[in-house]
Amino acid sequence: MIDYIVLGIIGVWFIYAITIKLTKKRKHDYNFFVAFLALLGYGYFYYYDTYPAFYKEIYHYSTLGLFALWIIVDNIILLFRKNVSEFDFYNLEKELEEIKENSELLRYRFISTIELFSDGIAFRDDKGIFGTDCYIDYLGLSENQFTVETFEKMMLNDDLIQYRMVIDKLSKRNPVYTMNYRIQKDDRQLWIKEKGKAIFIGKKKHIISIIRPMDVKRFPSTEVDVLNTLPQFKQMYNEMQRLTRIKKPYHLVVIQLTNIPKINKKYGRDFGDLMMGEYLSKLRFKFIKDNLSLFRISGIQFGLLIKDQKKFELLDRALVGTGELLTMRMKFGGVSQVVYPNLGISESPYDGKNPDDVFNEALSALQRTEKESYQKSFAYYEK
Repeated sequence: MIDYIVLGIIGVWFIYAITIKLTKKRKHDYNFFVAFLALLGYGYFYYYDTYPAFYKEIYHYSTLGLFALWIIVDNIILLFRKNVSEFDFYNLEKELEEIKENSELLRYRFISTIELFSDGIAFRDDKGIFGTDCYIDYLGLSENQFTVETFEKMMLNDDLIQYRMVIDKLSKRNPVYTMNYRIQKDDRQLWIKEKGKAIFIGKKKHIISIIRPMDVKRFPSTEVDVLNTLPQFKQMYNEMQRLTRIKKPYHLVVIQLTNIPKINKKYGRDFGDLMMGEYLSKLRFKFIKDNLSLFRISGIQFGLLIKDQKKFELLDRALVGTGELLTMRMKFGGVSQVVYPNLGISESPYDGKNPDDVFNEALSALQRTEKESYQKSFAYYEK
């Protein structure tokens, strides 16, 4: 009977140990384990020969009862204790370790992603600005961490006023912005295109922004890329021949951006190219359905092939009405400029009209718009 009690005690302890392990309430409890075994061993082995059977039985029952009482009291204390107990430390440690691993993974992913960008990335808050290596290289700074005042001193005053207005108007409803501005770098002005988003955490506003220099010579991957990649006159002529062969009617619009030379003289040729690139990008959006529709004939002269009759009707209504469909106002920082074109328009709806005829007719119409006596900026070819 006594042996069964001993086995029962050990069994209860074993079940309790498994329960602790499964619930992961504590990492180890060596103190209790040692104390319990010492008590059991001391009473069972030391007094085994001296204790009468009756006292041995009482001792075993007492040990078992003490163990059961300890379990009950210990768990009641855990149940009503408001603070984190020693039994919760293991769970907390494991959760913290998992959070740390996830945080490190996210950090490495974020850093690796930034390194793949050729754009400069910056993080701005009320403490200042932190810029990536690309960012400070574009701006000509030496430190990744710098103040907002340092950044604003580099910007031209006219553009700075506009930039501050844009930043101040950011809200949870309208958090995204795009801005072009000039900075002074190495005794010259450099145009920067910045796109960013405001993130609001509590009452604090954080801004993440991406910048890209708009330097035509050094950074041709900006909007000016449309100038560099436009098909030339030869491709336009080949396309006109193809349309003639398949008897597909089309209209040719020769566009001359007349005031670009004045813009070049006032702001520099790089800025004029930026204006033309932006203008042509918007023109593509309005009228062009394929890559073989817009061509560069010469410096400020472009050819637009309109193959869709509905698109041409849209152009015709706008020109006859206000004439401002192809006149666009663009804003770069504090500089606002209108790019207005002169247009010469011809069409090829009948047989026997070859590409040379169509092109010469469009040029003839364009030349008519350049005369001082002519009141409009566009002209259709008339026989």
